[in-house]
Amino acid sequence: MDLQIIISVLSLLGLGGIVGGYIQHLLNQKRETELRIQSLNEGRYRSILVFMRCVLKPENVNQFCIDDSYIQRLKSDEAIKKYATAKLTEFYYNSVLYASDNVLRRFKQFMNMPSEHNFMETAIAMRKDLWNKGTKLNLDCTSLD
Repeated sequence: MDLQIIISVLSLLGLGGIVGGYIQHLLNQKRETELRIQSLNEGRYRSILVFMRCVLKPENVNQFCIDDSYIQRLKSDEAIKKYATAKLTEFYYNSVLYASDNVLRRFKQFMNMPSEHNFMETAIAMRKDLWNKGTKLNLDCTSLD
C-alpha cells in the first residue's frame, strides 16, 4: 500500500509539473505579444507626435528624423504644414484600430485646433495608453521650466 501512495504522489507531481510548465509557457507568450504590441504602438505614437510638431513648427522639420523623403523636399512652411496635416489625418483614421478612446479624443482635438496645449494633452494621453502612467505635469506650455 505504501508503494501505491508513493507512485500516486510521484504521478501527481509529474502531471502538475507538466501542467504548470504549460501554463507558464502560455503566460510568457501572452506577455511577449503584449510587449510587441506596445512597441508597435510606441513607434506609431512617436510618428504622430513628430508630424504634430511639424504642424506646429514647420520650420523645424529638419530637426526630426522623418523616413519620408517627400516632406524633406518641401520648401515652404505652409506646404510642410499642409502635408503634415494630411499625414495626421491618415494616422488618425488608422489609430482607430489601436489607440485608446482618450488618445483618439485628444488627437481629434489637436486636429481641430492645433496648439501646444492640445499637443501636450495628446502626448500625455499616449503616455498613459502606453505605460499606464498618470502625470502631474503642468500643461502651461509657454515655457519649458
